[in-house]
Amino acid sequence: MKKSIRIGRAPVDPQAPSGSGHDGSLSCPKPWDALEATATPGVRYCSDCGKNVFQVNTTEEVREAGLLERCVAVADDSASTHDSATQTPPMTRQLATVTLLVHDYDEAIRFFTEALRFELVEDTPRGPGKRWVVVAPARNTGNAGTALLLAKAVTDEQSASVGKQAGGRVFLFLHTTDFASDHEHMTSHGVRFLEAPRHEPHGTVAVFLDLCGNKWDLLQPTDTPTASGRLVP
Repeated sequence: MKKSIRIGRAPVDPQAPSGSGHDGSLSCPKPWDALEATATPGVRYCSDCGKNVFQVNTTEEVREAGLLERCVAVADDSASTHDSATQTPPMTRQLATVTLLVHDYDEAIRFFTEALRFELVEDTPRGPGKRWVVVAPARNTGNAGTALLLAKAVTDEQSASVGKQAGGRVFLFLHTTDFASDHEHMTSHGVRFLEAPRHEPHGTVAVFLDLCGNKWDLLQPTDTPTASGRLVP
């Protein structure tokens, strides 16, 4: 028997007015099969509202989608997900997205998905020359943290800030459970490290530059499980 799938806005504010087609009651009348397929599995595009719809399977995925104000698709036979999507969720807060100014969308997507092995979470047109592009460390690496909004600089002030968002200081910190693997992969894909890996009390770390020149720390914290389950000494 074919699964019934309900679609609507992931719950954030249970008092939000219904009837918009994408509210917390999951009452969008458009069937999942009528949505346009995208290059990302589990994500389809709704031409009526101009948004991507994300298929969710767990309570955490529903909560994350709600924080990002996404539309979701929930299978009716998934009791735990259905309950969490239709009941008032506990209040949570997190830093969801950080804007990173870039010169070109596609160039930035290639850098993050290939050199840093990030996941392209969303790439939605937002009018002439504008796109909503979000990348984040892949979910299968345990990421449940902040995503990056890749924003194309369009003004002189924005262009002057590309690569200088922290004024020369380290801007972002990429944590890993396998420093050696990430360092080797990034180096082989042309990422420029400003120093050799060093061992500090807080972990193994090396500073690198992103494609625009912002400084990042690649860091494997001390006393965190490695990919093999062992702790970093």
